[in-house]
Amino acid sequence: MASNSFALKGWTVTMVAGIFALASKDADKMYFLVAYVPIILFWGLDAYYLLQERLYRALYDKVRNMGEDDKDFSMSTSLQEFKTEKYI
Repeated sequence: MASNSFALKGWTVTMVAGIFALASKDADKMYFLVAYVPIILFWGLDAYYLLQERLYRALYDKVRNMGEDDKDFSMSTSLQEFKTEKYI
């Protein structure tokens, strides 16, 4: 999950730099507004990956603290199950 988040940040920087390079060439103000679209989209994707990483860490903690006979091998990471201040 962390590598996906890092890759998204790299793509965001590359795309915004390219849009700014085009904006300086044509001197059109609309390019500066278009630069915010990939920033917002990649920000949302990054938040999603970070949320998934937190939920899987919460699942790991839950399974780690269970007894050997209680483990059910479920990989469910729903927000309702881990909705505490510690994880989210």
